[in-house]
Amino acid sequence: MSTPKVQTPMPGSMRLAFLAWLAAAAVLLLAGGSFLFTAQTQRQDSQGLLTLGVLGVALGLLTAFCTVRLRHGKRSSRETLTTLGLIAGVPLLFRGPTLMALGAFLLVCAALLWIPQSSRFFAAREPKVRRRRLPGRR
Repeated sequence: MSTPKVQTPMPGSMRLAFLAWLAAAAVLLLAGGSFLFTAQTQRQDSQGLLTLGVLGVALGLLTAFCTVRLRHGKRSSRETLTTLGLIAGVPLLFRGPTLMALGAFLLVCAALLWIPQSSRFFAAREPKVRRRRLPGRR
């Protein structure tokens, strides 16, 4: 017998995080598409641009997928998006002003997922399952 999931309204912090992550997914998809287009038109370094394009599109699709699941309160999406925000955001802080802004944006998106309002939303939507202790184990 499973416990019924509580349908709590999405707090403002989560609505903002949802919209911000959708924007981040769009930016990643556009950047990936731009790299793919540039790889087709340039003869120099086309393999590197092609690789960056495929990576950008794949990350954009992953971000979009996790963002949709985020709206339903899936903890795994919060963890995946946080990891993506940290892995991509921190190095971008040191790559010039434009990329620094993108890196800061990704880090803010990740932070929005962990503020108290957001944590309460995830706790209500997908409560952690307590594991039963086996007899004889501590």
